Amino acid sequence: MCSVVYMLLATGMFFFQDTYFSLGGMELSLKNPCALAIVFLALLNFIATVRLDRLLVLSRHTAVQALPYLIPLVFSSVIWVSTRAESAAVLNGVSMILPQLLSVMVAAATLYLFGGRGLWYCLGAMCAANFISVLVVICVGGPAAFLQEFYTLLVTFTQETGPLMMQLETHDLTFAFGPFLLYLLLHWKTSPHPALWLALIAFFSLVGLKRIAFPALALGLLAALLVRRLPDKAARQTALCAAAAMMAVSFLYITGIRYGLFDYLETHFGLDTKGRAELFANVAPYYDISFPYLGRGTGFERTVEWFSGVEYGVPLRTQTQIHNDFLRMYLNIGFVGYWVWLWSWLPARLSYWFRRAGKDVGCLFLGICVYCFVLYATDNTIYYPYTMIACALVPMACELDAQAEAALERRCAQWSGGAHGELNEL
Repeated sequence: MCSVVYMLLATGMFFFQDTYFSLGGMELSLKNPCALAIVFLALLNFIATVRLDRLLVLSRHTAVQALPYLIPLVFSSVIWVSTRAESAAVLNGVSMILPQLLSVMVAAATLYLFGGRGLWYCLGAMCAANFISVLVVICVGGPAAFLQEFYTLLVTFTQETGPLMMQLETHDLTFAFGPFLLYLLLHWKTSPHPALWLALIAFFSLVGLKRIAFPALALGLLAALLVRRLPDKAARQTALCAAAAMMAVSFLYITGIRYGLFDYLETHFGLDTKGRAELFANVAPYYDISFPYLGRGTGFERTVEWFSGVEYGVPLRTQTQIHNDFLRMYLNIGFVGYWVWLWSWLPARLSYWFRRAGKDVGCLFLGICVYCFVLYATDNTIYYPYTMIACALVPMACELDAQAEAALERRCAQWSGGAHGELNEL
């Protein structure tokens, strides 16, 4: 019964991304009640079952996975207080961070309900939601038109697309398949029905095709495979070096943008930057590459129409996105906040997964980090809830059942030892 309720809620959560309702004058996505219901379902299940083994492990995992989302909240709070920000700006920023934390909670709730099998339940719900979306589009436009547009999309590699394919272009769902695919390819022999899952992931990824996902996935898989070949200690050290390199490259990237990198590429190499040179030029007046730069608070990017440079007095969800999550984070939380956020996102979590779960899980998480690194440099993935669920759930699911059993045995031994000690004192 619990699995049926979960699948209905999770499928609804993945399907209703762009379905909104109004509450107190605010537009809210219908996916959020579904996500909250999943967390509530896990809470009810905890009250009924009290699985201490899973709780002991998932509480640590959840705290570590939520860390990169808590850091911006802390630094933004300082900015809002020091600048006496209006309540609308604070509410806007908090409304962007809370869905990130909710995504991690959904991942933890899924794994509490089903253990390591939760990975496949979540992936199944994603595929079911995609399948329903495809059926809706086929019913509206007809199977012949769907197949023709799908063929054109693949042949032109998204250069040409039709109205039916545009309805299925849910970037968040497409990117969310990446961590699952990395897990499948790295754990092919131990995965149930891997060929079937690969076929489903491949089809739905192609339906919502995003070109940047291919190099991101390839680099993530390559990094994980190469590091996994090393001895345990060397693998961990290499992963941390890779993390340091990604931190440095991300900072050099936004520094280059600040000082005209895209203008240079357009002028000297004739590179088509798809309007990014003009967009980044409009961002430049709002930040400095310097230690004293404090930042403007999470959500500030919603107050400017970046393609025109027009600033509005209130944040608007419909504003043009910056298409660079590294620049967005630096703009919002400043120099110090940016480096603390990078530390929490990369070396802190990589070190945790290598230490707590072993080399295989650490290498998988490195692959996910590389995958996200490419997406963050070119898109707005950092606030995509489905992608965040996948990135949090996949490493937490690895070896979860064995870790939970071992954690409970250790805790029982501690409790038993404490009880014996008290008896001896008596």
